[in-house]
Amino acid sequence: MSESEGDRHFLLVYLNTGNGHRAQAEVLQEAFFDYAPDTKVELLCGFDKKNWCGRLLVENGYATSCNYIHGAWPLIYNLGEFRFFQTLVRHSVRLHTESYLKRVLEEKQVTDIVSFHFVMTPVLVDAIRSIRKKTGRNIRLTVITTDPFTGPSAWFYLKNQTYLVASPQFRDFAIRSGVPADNVRIVPFLLNKKFSHPVDKDEMDFLRRKYGYRHDRRVVLLAGGGEGLPGTLKFVNQCVLHKAPFSVAVVCGRNKGLYRSLELVRKVAPWLDLHIYGFVDCMDSLVKLSDLVVSKAGTSTIMEIASQQKPIIISNYIYGQEKGNLEFIRANGIGSFIRHSADIYAKINRIFASEESYGKALAACRGLVIDTDVEKIVRYLLEDMQKK
Repeated sequence: MSESEGDRHFLLVYLNTGNGHRAQAEVLQEAFFDYAPDTKVELLCGFDKKNWCGRLLVENGYATSCNYIHGAWPLIYNLGEFRFFQTLVRHSVRLHTESYLKRVLEEKQVTDIVSFHFVMTPVLVDAIRSIRKKTGRNIRLTVITTDPFTGPSAWFYLKNQTYLVASPQFRDFAIRSGVPADNVRIVPFLLNKKFSHPVDKDEMDFLRRKYGYRHDRRVVLLAGGGEGLPGTLKFVNQCVLHKAPFSVAVVCGRNKGLYRSLELVRKVAPWLDLHIYGFVDCMDSLVKLSDLVVSKAGTSTIMEIASQQKPIIISNYIYGQEKGNLEFIRANGIGSFIRHSADIYAKINRIFASEESYGKALAACRGLVIDTDVEKIVRYLLEDMQKK
């Protein structure tokens, strides 16, 4: 007897290494709610609160090496390309994690798992194998790679899994890594439906009024994830020095020091139309009301900006895994990679110099088409994976 949608119980497993893994899992969960509302779908962080070892090694280690210790992440990334290091991480993480996952899978009677993190995939396979040996019950596993263009080879540590990737480039990488071609399928990018259609002028005007922006200035948004965008204060100082003729919006995330520094700048330079935010749940609105975005090269961020047809300046990217995102921006002519704040300011001035120059930047953005039909992924998981 085949399973109906109502009999299926999906578990979407992620880790808190950056925001992208959970963000894409949430998009898929919402797509299930829209297209298959009778299917039970839950999110799960692969590390429970007691798993201090996993959180310290993987989640905290990632955040610290990327944001605070210069040069640490490239070293870790390069080590991670060796299979012996991947195996070491697997066994280090497995100790507590496998028993936790087995308990969750059995209690919830999960039928399908989608892994959104390469560290979790081998441990999930071990947990599934243990349950099958104990009960005879099989659980389907699919891996969605959250890096669309380039990423660590650890994604494909296990060769005989089903992988969903977002580009031919990453599919080719999977095959070169030893995954059979039939096991790798290209699917749309998991993009929040808030970004499914480009903003129009009326909505931009409405959002600017709603959030208190001047109607006679262009808006530059600086956004860099949970820790804020590196170099933000230097760029804002450039805006003060040159009395920028555009408004500036900054999302600081959890970086309270940056927030306080920018508040001081706002007091001493009231002529600068500066808008400061901490953590926000209105990032879609801020992207839509802006004319140009300066950002890191995080996957979800650049896809959200590109979907809204906004010119992008990338000022920072994570070694290795985000290189493909940067190349995507350059190859499609929708943005630039510029590190230094003075050069970023000069580039923005050139883009905003006239309607003609800004129109050229917009024309490049409007020529880009991104497939974001998430329903295709839902249908695949419900129909094709059921046959396996």
